[in-house]
Amino acid sequence: MGKTRYGIAVPGYMRGVRCITDLDHSETGRITGIQPGAVLMERIETDIIPRYHLHPSLVEASTLAMLAELDQAYRVQESIVFLAWSPHWMNQEYDSNYLSGPKNATGSVDAAQTIHSVIQEGLAGEEPAAYALIKAMRLDEDQVRSLEISINNAGDPQTSVRRWLKEKKNRELVRPWVEAVKNAQEA
Repeated sequence: MGKTRYGIAVPGYMRGVRCITDLDHSETGRITGIQPGAVLMERIETDIIPRYHLHPSLVEASTLAMLAELDQAYRVQESIVFLAWSPHWMNQEYDSNYLSGPKNATGSVDAAQTIHSVIQEGLAGEEPAAYALIKAMRLDEDQVRSLEISINNAGDPQTSVRRWLKEKKNRELVRPWVEAVKNAQEA
């Protein structure tokens, strides 16, 4: 389906902060993280902060709290360092830069991964239409984000998907999915 991204990020308006080593000059004393237990949260605490001798502290927050802080900071163009990942709608809403790490303190945690569909064994025989749909689905990063934003803006997944499908480019995107389901039902 596509590639993922995961790492420490800053808004695009924070000029001169492109690398983890730039964080001490970022005008913020903290890295706004997400919930404890996330692999990158652990790596920031145990590897990144010590290896880069960073002064900002790591603050744990729920994903919603981190996103709320990002939104607030972004509106007034205030400095903020936060955890980001893709695919996620935040990447479409906020111009952000994922920071590079020349010392590779995160190891492979922030390496791009490929997204795959996972299908229950035997689904092809039990539910051929569902299997065909899942197998045919393809969304790139921008398409996932636009669908997520549509859902967030509407608040109701069914309503938002209907709105999303009203756009011609999205109808064209799902046409092969529908054809795959029809073909599976006719077989």
